[in-house]
Parts: sequence; structure tokens; C-alpha cells
Amino acid sequence: MLREIDVVISTNKDLLGLETLINQIKNQSGKFEVSIIIIHQYRRVENLPKFLVDNKILYKNLAEQNLSNAKNEGIKLSRSKIMTFIDDDVSISQDYFLSSWEFLNRNNCDLMFCRINKMNSNLPLSRNMKDNSKKINYFNSSCCLSSSMWINKKENENLYFDKNIGLGAKFGSGDETDFIFSSLSLKKKIYYNSKVSMYHPEEFIGLDNSKQIYSKFFSYGMGQGALYKKHYNKNKFLCIYLYFLSLIKSVLGIFLYLFFFKLKNVIKYFALFYGKIVGFNNYKNIQ
Repeated sequence: MLREIDVVISTNKDLLGLETLINQIKNQSGKFEVSIIIIHQYRRVENLPKFLVDNKILYKNLAEQNLSNAKNEGIKLSRSKIMTFIDDDVSISQDYFLSSWEFLNRNNCDLMFCRINKMNSNLPLSRNMKDNSKKINYFNSSCCLSSSMWINKKENENLYFDKNIGLGAKFGSGDETDFIFSSLSLKKKIYYNSKVSMYHPEEFIGLDNSKQIYSKFFSYGMGQGALYKKHYNKNKFLCIYLYFLSLIKSVLGIFLYLFFFKLKNVIKYFALFYGKIVGFNNYKNIQ
């Protein structure tokens, strides 16, 4: 049986920065037929570096800086039954594809998300990424990030990301959770896989001051608030419960990191808290 995987990498950076990741993809354990789709959100079409000149690599330039739109383009271009999204700044171990493939098929997943560790560490990127694998529902999806998302396309009809939610949109996060909620409403089978890891830079890398930290996480909070407003009419009680639970977690985060005098985290959780309120209140303006 030929094991085909389409890998979608969305990036708005210089293509030379992808060389290490591309080599990691090409040197995976197991026998796989891997096609790589590069969605380049960049101001101009670039000449491809030599390591990207390959008949198994497809390049597409998009002028619009919108991650959900870029992912949708990747879905449209994908031809394999199994596809995965990988961020442009991560590192993957040599058995990432093999372990993910085995888990995906063993559990008959429609969607799967893998654990993500901090770069050069065994510590999870998010405290929600525990050591136990689990089936995902509306109450435990916070361990799932699209950086490690796998799709098993069992049917011909594809589900797409909401272009109004996610990095580059007005509501700057929550795209994978929105995708999960939509998939759950269609009775899709979704799992978090704790046994496979990729490695991601820590969340404050590249943020040089308090203003940049606030701006990033305020945008993230807006996306999370908008998410609950979007799905409100489908299940009012569930969305209100999850929304207020999310606000409470942000408030607890503020006080926890005040106690430990970790200013960056205090700013992060305050920005998330306020962003969630603004996002929930404003989402109606674009429906």
C-alpha cells in the first residue's frame, strides 16, 4: 500500500529559512510518498532556492496575509487522502510522519493534533498538552493547535477554515478550534496524540517589548472571543459556558503570574482577557 501524505507549509518569510524543515520532511522514517505544498504569503513571487526545486514541491504565492486563507489554498491543492499542516518555524523528529500515520489509522481519525514541545525541550508548548492521548470534544480542545494538524479526507467534500478568524485576520486566533467545532458538529472523529512531538519556538520569541506582547495576545484573545460568538446560535448554553470559562482562566492567569512577578505573562493574560471580550462583542459586525 502506497502511503501518500501532502504537507502544507504556509509562510510569510524568506524561503531560505525553510531549508532545515524541508530536509527533515525528506528524511522521515518509513516509506512515504510525500508532496510538499508551499503557500507563500509574500509581497512578490520569489525565485525558488535550489532545495525547493523538486517535482514533489508545489509553490504558490498569495499576496493576502491571511493564514486561514493560505491553509484553504493548501486544502484545495492537496490530492492525497492524508494531509498535514506544519508551521514554518518548527522542527520535527525523524519518526514524526510514521508515528502520526500509525496513530491516525489505529484510531480511525478524521482529524488529529500532535503534542508540541518547546524548542530543544521536552516541555509542552502549552500546559494543556498533557501526556495522555484523548478523543477531542468541545470541552478539551485547548490542547490542539493547527501547527500539528492532520486531516484524513474520508469523503470528497472538504471543510475549510474561516478567513475571518486566524493570524492575519481581524480576529487573530482560534482558527483550529473553529475548525474543530465545525467538525464535531459533523460528527467527525478527532484525537489529540500525546506520543508524537514537534518542536516550536517559545511564545515570547521575537517580542521585544510590552506593547508587542500586548498586541499579539490581544489579537489572539479577539479570535477566541469571536469563536464563541460565531457558534453561539448553534448551542447557546455551551458557547456561553465555554466563553466565561475562558475568561475565568485568563483572570486566574493574571493573578498567578502577578504572584510570581512574571510581567510578560501578566500582560499576556490581561491582553487575552480583554481581547476575548472585544472579539465576542464585535464578531456580529462581520457576519
